[in-house]
Amino acid sequence: MAGKQEATSLPTMLGKGDGFAVGEHSYRVLPLKLKDVDEFTTDSLSIGAQLFNLVNPEARAKVEKWLQKQVRNDDDKPLTLAQAMTDDWDVDDLKNCLQKLAGLSG
Repeated sequence: MAGKQEATSLPTMLGKGDGFAVGEHSYRVLPLKLKDVDEFTTDSLSIGAQLFNLVNPEARAKVEKWLQKQVRNDDDKPLTLAQAMTDDWDVDDLKNCLQKLAGLSG
């Protein structure tokens, strides 16, 4: 039996991203542009366990770059890692966000 497939949301199909919430805040992950795929894959971010991404300065800078480029907060402004911390994200929230980015783009 084939696995359950989720329907693609209208915002995703229109290239406006897909939303998710953490606590009282909502966010939107924008799909990667084709021109950004090589850079994203070259950055080799962990999309599983996030401890490495957070404790390694180079990986942390890459997470910051992709959050700002691809994730919008509920005010439609680029998300920073500092804002995610202020909004009380945990490592699972960051993992889910990066997996959503990879899933939207792949």
